[in-house]
Amino acid sequence: MRRGEPETRPSDPPSDPGKRVTDRPPLTLGLKLAYAAGALLDGVATQAVNIFLFFYMTAVCGAPPALAGAAVAVGLVVDAVVDPLIGSMSDGLRSKWGRRAPFMIWGAPLTALFVVLIFSLPTALGGLALVAWITVLSIGLRVSISLFLLPYNAVGAELSEDYAERSSIAAWRWGAAMIGALVAILLGFGVFFGGPEGLTRRAAYTPFALSIGAIALLGAALAIRALFLTRDRQHVAPVETGAAHLRFLRALGEIFGNQSFRVLFVGGILLFSALSVHSTLGLHANTYFWRLAPKQTQVVTLALFVGLLLGAPLAGPLLKWLEKRMVLLVGIVGLGAAFAGPATLRLLGLLPFEGDQLVVVLASAVFAGGALMAAAGIAFASMMADAADEHEYLFGARREGLYFAGWAFASKAAAGLGAFVAGLGLQLIGFKSATAGTAIQALPPGTLAWIGILYGPGAGLLALAAAVNCLFYRLDLVSHARILRALRERRSVPDRLAAEMAS
Repeated sequence: MRRGEPETRPSDPPSDPGKRVTDRPPLTLGLKLAYAAGALLDGVATQAVNIFLFFYMTAVCGAPPALAGAAVAVGLVVDAVVDPLIGSMSDGLRSKWGRRAPFMIWGAPLTALFVVLIFSLPTALGGLALVAWITVLSIGLRVSISLFLLPYNAVGAELSEDYAERSSIAAWRWGAAMIGALVAILLGFGVFFGGPEGLTRRAAYTPFALSIGAIALLGAALAIRALFLTRDRQHVAPVETGAAHLRFLRALGEIFGNQSFRVLFVGGILLFSALSVHSTLGLHANTYFWRLAPKQTQVVTLALFVGLLLGAPLAGPLLKWLEKRMVLLVGIVGLGAAFAGPATLRLLGLLPFEGDQLVVVLASAVFAGGALMAAAGIAFASMMADAADEHEYLFGARREGLYFAGWAFASKAAAGLGAFVAGLGLQLIGFKSATAGTAIQALPPGTLAWIGILYGPGAGLLALAAAVNCLFYRLDLVSHARILRALRERRSVPDRLAAEMAS
């Protein structure tokens, strides 16, 4: 057999594929919930930044849109480059606390600190000095989130090897992340940014960030405790020789040698580019293109995240009836339609609704798209864990950290590109920030149309491209079951040899 070529094919006759292949007992519900709580950090911190930061920088603090977009993009790109290093180091770390926990212990408090700093920009800074400070904080925040999140996601693949149970773990984790996102939205629109000034009240952003940081720390603490209680399930770091940089490059070559990883990697780039463009321009589109009041924007934004939250239970039945790849495809196409549909109809003059009727249409579209995207996201995370098993089968090493780092690299590089494109687009179409506390500025019709084009059909086309790419993913229930049986047999060989030598 050639290196990297599986012994069996997915088309071979199945051998009881529904049977639980792993000999580990199922993970208890309490441990699943404790582990999932760590996703609160991702939900509150990442979504607070995605939803509010660009508006805060440009419309509240007066940063030039193109430079502000570039500052956010630099943070994401630097983080994307660092992510594989973090993932690789967490794969290879040997400590009494395991491979993953030390990174999470550092990442959680740093995340809380940088969230507060980036939403507390000094009033004395302006122009290039303000942009430079934003760039420093953006890099610090993104790397801090990764220090926690990459090992956190990677260990989720170690808690269970069962094809179905992995989807359950991913669903609980997804649900916790969406609860965190909803909390960030409710705290933002419902508590700190209420009143006549709304989102333009600069003094409200620091206490908002302090609340976000506290919630992130609480969720992280629960997840770290769960890791200590499940150390017996976590894999030991592999023993490797050679220079560190050569080991790292060899590991990178291995993961890109796996077709399953390559498909997920490219799919992540396309999908997260769509999400980035849409979310970065979300407040601008709701405020200027749709002309929604802050309370109406809150309803539409909440509808998306309620859909993302309620889609988690939807994933269970879908993943029982359909293969993970099909669930992923349905979800991505549904989200793309939700992004592109209303804005495209408006641009064509086919969506005349205003006021509350418009809010109902927009909220319904993003709710449906969010629910389908939740199922897709859960399938995506579960597929990545399955691909990590396939990697051990092909190359003989566990690389969960590097796999999820690769996924994060794709998402963050794409998010950085999306933020840069959004900022550059606003600059090119002549968008100028409103003065804090004043009424919504009137924009030329051409500028409004371009905001709608970038925010709607532009993002939708990127999502469609992601779906087409994922058609090439081939790992399914039957082939994964065979891989686990082969791995179990392979792992049992050293035990048998040790027993024979002892006898």
